[in-house]
Amino acid sequence: MRLRTSFKCVVLAATVLVSLTSVPADWPQWRGPNRDGNVKSAFVPDAWPKALKEEWKVTVGVGHASPVESNGRIYVFARQGEDEVLLCLDSVTGKEIWRSSPQPTTYEMHPAAVGHGKGPKSTPVISNGAVYTFGIAGVLSAYDAGTGKLKWRREFSKEYPKTSPLFGTAMSPVVEGGLLIAHVGGHDKGALIAFDAETGVTRWSNNADGPAYASPIIVTLAGVRQIVTFMQKELVGVDFATGKILWKLPSKTQYDENSNTVVAYKDLLIFSREEQGLSAIRLNKQGAEIVP
Repeated sequence: MRLRTSFKCVVLAATVLVSLTSVPADWPQWRGPNRDGNVKSAFVPDAWPKALKEEWKVTVGVGHASPVESNGRIYVFARQGEDEVLLCLDSVTGKEIWRSSPQPTTYEMHPAAVGHGKGPKSTPVISNGAVYTFGIAGVLSAYDAGTGKLKWRREFSKEYPKTSPLFGTAMSPVVEGGLLIAHVGGHDKGALIAFDAETGVTRWSNNADGPAYASPIIVTLAGVRQIVTFMQKELVGVDFATGKILWKLPSKTQYDENSNTVVAYKDLLIFSREEQGLSAIRLNKQGAEIVP
């Protein structure tokens, strides 16, 4: 996979997005406002330009984390040398507004993933005036979106033997109702945790399995608000309020590489599993249980 070394591709994408939408909208997290990749109010222009004009270009470093945007500012999480850095750029001019203090991140790549580089891989999320990042080695940080000041930071070396899965932390956290949801820890041992988004304090924790590389979504299905995500060996639905597992499907793969974000469409969950093709399920409530 080719590493991103400049911001040119992002500028072009942003230019097209603005031209296609009647009202510019924020893109505050992985796959957009609803984590479904959907751009609302889009329309096809009567005439397309022969070529897109480059407005500005900024070198930000390397990594796989997608940029996010809110209130005319672009936030990009990247590696510069041996540091992970969060940058805040003006979306019109590309001018740097602030950058976080460099976070030295020592990371030894798995031999099978050397070509991936040292990350970061997880896309930041913006919510209620804060930007949250999840580093390649499993360090979770919260920054003030306006100033770049660090609000809080959590690292998990005392809780788990490994703080990232085999090929590095890749899941992108999600925020709702004052909670930030992230799957921390490493191969075979970790926990899906709800953190207080303002303070970083743990509100609930589910240690059923180690983390995968997929990002969670939050939906209401079968009458219950729930987090749907791949863990290392299973696809699960987790009660948003308590962290209790509501239902699960076996999803063991040869190299523990569950990495796709589930799509919610009406009352269906659509996903793929290794060597099992594309699937859609509808959750049903049977008494007190939810059955996929």
